[in-house]
Amino acid sequence: MFLKIKIPPPIIVIFLILAVYFSSNLTIGFDLPFKKTISLLLLFIGLLIIFIPVFQFIKSKTTINPQSFKNVNNLVSSGIFKISRNPMYLGMLIIISSTVVYYFNYFSIFAPFIFYFWINEFQIKREEKKLEEKFGSDYKKYKSKTKRWI
Repeated sequence: MFLKIKIPPPIIVIFLILAVYFSSNLTIGFDLPFKKTISLLLLFIGLLIIFIPVFQFIKSKTTINPQSFKNVNNLVSSGIFKISRNPMYLGMLIIISSTVVYYFNYFSIFAPFIFYFWINEFQIKREEKKLEEKFGSDYKKYKSKTKRWI
């Protein structure tokens, strides 16, 4: 039942960032030293980690759309995909974390965990099932050598 929930990951990211932003007015915040610098650094790293695999997918002529498996025609396992099977989701998690650092409060601490749980349960498990169906033993080998996140 839950595997049928299909909310695009960027929508989850936007929702969590907005929730962190609006919660900053409702809960006690904590001042972190260099929070703007750390937040911007994390944002930059997160964006970089998202765009590198996007270019790899484009180069491999496969889709970046996690909702449509019909257009997945290549298993990309080189470059950043040697380190993480899900670098785009890792980048999104880092972007959420950058927001957490900037608006650090009691609610914001939970946002990365909510994202991690949601993406694992409702996105990655479905993707892995589809990739195993499509690429069989090649995907199973890749999966055994490369961690889901890092």
